[in-house]
Amino acid sequence: MLRLQKNNLNLPEESFRLQIKDLAEEVRIKFARKGLSDIFDILSEAAFLIRKPLETDELSGFTTYFEEQFIVYLNSNFTLGHERYTGAHELYHLIYNANILKKEKILLDDQKHKEEDAKADVFASEFLMPEDYVKEVFYKIVNVDKDSILPRHIIRMHNYFKVSYKAMLKRLIQLDLCSINKYEELVDICSLENMEQLQSLTKREGYSIELIIPSKETYVPTEYIEFVKSNYERGNISYKNMKNSLEFIGLTPEQFGYEYSLEEDY
Repeated sequence: MLRLQKNNLNLPEESFRLQIKDLAEEVRIKFARKGLSDIFDILSEAAFLIRKPLETDELSGFTTYFEEQFIVYLNSNFTLGHERYTGAHELYHLIYNANILKKEKILLDDQKHKEEDAKADVFASEFLMPEDYVKEVFYKIVNVDKDSILPRHIIRMHNYFKVSYKAMLKRLIQLDLCSINKYEELVDICSLENMEQLQSLTKREGYSIELIIPSKETYVPTEYIEFVKSNYERGNISYKNMKNSLEFIGLTPEQFGYEYSLEEDY
């Protein structure tokens, strides 16, 4: 029987992780000085944050640049824990790939941007689950040998850090707080087939199941709507661009009293 290795779980090399850890700490401190710690609050400060369910599991979220403004879109059809992780991933792109976004508008999931995407994934883990604090909380609310970890221990930890069960499990293995030999046994409960079992155990531990179900939240800042309208009224964007920008969030120009003019075709 083959034993799992850390690279089987897509965990980064330690030197690479430590490099990104420093970046995550810098960003966390920067926003903490503004009194911001929640990832959604941070994204709302750094960009226009839009959270809306999309009928696809192919896209967790993306960041784009439009009319000199960054926009982050998160698909709330994923679980809330997953969505928060995606938010932290996009925060990396916002801060460290701003020039690429300004030039290309969006980072495609291709070979060209593969390294930046890998960095963004590590950043999300380091940002949401800081190494020293994870260890401190682990010894406070779990404090068992790494070969004795049970699903309820992962539940306590992932609810504390507001991430998904699976992300927390991988982080504990990465930090050597959980044995990698326990991975397959522990990850089984967060499969689609065992969703009810995970929800039941979560409730039994005294937690809400909000992190392990899709929030299906629709959140659009009023500033985004005003931004699109004012850009159209100033002639910065066409009627078609305004229409697309509003339809992007489930609205239409007609709702705001705008009508298409044939003169725009000339």
